[in-house]
Amino acid sequence: MRIADIAGPGRDRRGFSLIEVLTVVVIIGILAAITIPVLSGARASADRAKTKAQFSQWASAMELYRQEYGFYPNIATGGKVDPERFAAELTGRTLSGAAIGEGYGNRKALRFYTLSADELDDDGLLLLDGFGNDDIAVRVDSNRDGLINASDSGSWVSVVGLEAGGGSAPTDLPEAVPTAGVRAGVVFYSAGRGRDENDLVLSWR
Repeated sequence: MRIADIAGPGRDRRGFSLIEVLTVVVIIGILAAITIPVLSGARASADRAKTKAQFSQWASAMELYRQEYGFYPNIATGGKVDPERFAAELTGRTLSGAAIGEGYGNRKALRFYTLSADELDDDGLLLLDGFGNDDIAVRVDSNRDGLINASDSGSWVSVVGLEAGGGSAPTDLPEAVPTAGVRAGVVFYSAGRGRDENDLVLSWR
C-alpha cells in the first residue's frame, strides 16, 4: 500500500511507499553518523590550533616581560595559571580593569598583553583556552639554562579537561617531556578535550 492510497478517492495517488520512506530515513541516519564525527574532529582540530596560538602569544608576552624586568612574572599558583596574577603582571590591570596594587613585579604597570573577550569566562574571572578549559598549567626556565626541567622551580602538574573530569599530566607521557627537559623559556599546557593524554595541548609540540 502506498501512503497516497489512504488519502481517499479522487486524490492524487502518486506517493512514496512506506519502505521507500524508511529507506530514506535510514540513509539520512547513516549520513549523519558519518558526518557528525567528522565535524566534531574538525572542531577539535580548530580548538587545538586556537589554543596553541593562544599559548604562543602568552609565552611571547612573558618573554617581553622578562626583557623589561630581567625575570619572568609569577602568574601561577601551584603550577596553574592564576587569572588575577596573569592579568596584573601581563596587562598591567586587574581583571576588573582597576589599577594594580603592591605585590606584583610589574611595578610600571606596563601592558605586555591584551586579553580578548573569548579568553575569559562569562563573568570575566577565569582564563579559558580554546576548548573552554580554565585549568591551564605553566612552567618557566627559572634558572635560565635554556631548559625547563627538574632543576627549575615548580613541577609538572596534572590538568583537567571539560569532557573527561579526570586529570592528565605530561609526567605520564615520557615522549611529551624529554628526559633532559623542554627547550623553551616558558611553556603552557592544558587537557584539550580531556578524554585522555592524547588530547593534551602542549605549547612546545
